[in-house]
Amino acid sequence: MNGTHAETSKTMRLSAEQMPVGVEVDCGSHVVTEDQIVEFASLWDPQYFHVDQEAAVHSDFGGLIASGVHTTAIFQRLAATGVYRKYDVIAGKEIHNLRFLRPVRAGDVLTATLLVQSVEPDGPGRCLVTIHGSLHNQHGRPVLELEVDSLLRSETAIRRSSATSR
Repeated sequence: MNGTHAETSKTMRLSAEQMPVGVEVDCGSHVVTEDQIVEFASLWDPQYFHVDQEAAVHSDFGGLIASGVHTTAIFQRLAATGVYRKYDVIAGKEIHNLRFLRPVRAGDVLTATLLVQSVEPDGPGRCLVTIHGSLHNQHGRPVLELEVDSLLRSETAIRRSSATSR
């Protein structure tokens, strides 16, 4: 199957060693809508303050808010499209220090940033990459912080793969 799109895009992905250690990367923004909040929560976190506008007014939040799981998914989407899609990611491994710092509401514009903290060898052909990530709302206030360990292919594994496909 030489020359297929999947094979070509795999060989064009960058290795873990090419991640910008110590550099904060802007991963883009996402506007949160009420429909998204209710739809996501209806499927995955159907608590009243996520799905029922009238009942949510009487909650501690004073209105509808996004689920923390939804907020985390927004970060993941922005990190994947803003950074990870360029690299040869094997899998996520662990999330540390996941913190929800303030509620996310309909109309909020969330911007993700990612800081690569380290890239370390982790077995043959792969590296463990640790990032610190955050989401900020349109007022510049943080709504989420987390650290993520992921496995990415190393330069040696990518070179080996390219050599065998020739």
